[in-house]
Amino acid sequence: MKENNRIAWGIFLLVFGFIFLLKQLSVFSPEIEAAVFNFRNLPLVFGLIFLIVHENKSIGIVSLAIGVLLYLKDIIIWTKSLSDFIWPILLIGAGAVLLFPTKKKKEVNAESHEIAPTTDKKLNNNQKS
Repeated sequence: MKENNRIAWGIFLLVFGFIFLLKQLSVFSPEIEAAVFNFRNLPLVFGLIFLIVHENKSIGIVSLAIGVLLYLKDIIIWTKSLSDFIWPILLIGAGAVLLFPTKKKKEVNAESHEIAPTTDKKLNNNQKS
């Protein structure tokens, strides 16, 4: 087994085992336990660990995609409720831009302040004469 595979699987099993032990010790409240041990979270955690640790990112991307698909119903409901706030947020943003305009900073061109090497030689020749 490759080193990256061992590390990714090892981290995944340690995290899952530690959380499972805390569940068995009744450390979590029922609400937190329901959220942590929701089967839809498993591909998300698995995917994140593999994206961070594993050299081949495809396993992590596929796992995250499966996790997002499992949460698709909740995401659609969330975006529908969010769409009710888009116009007021845009109006507030436009008003803020009008009241607090951003100041544009003039960029200093570093090349215009540098002396070209040919100019240095000319200056040195003029100083010797």
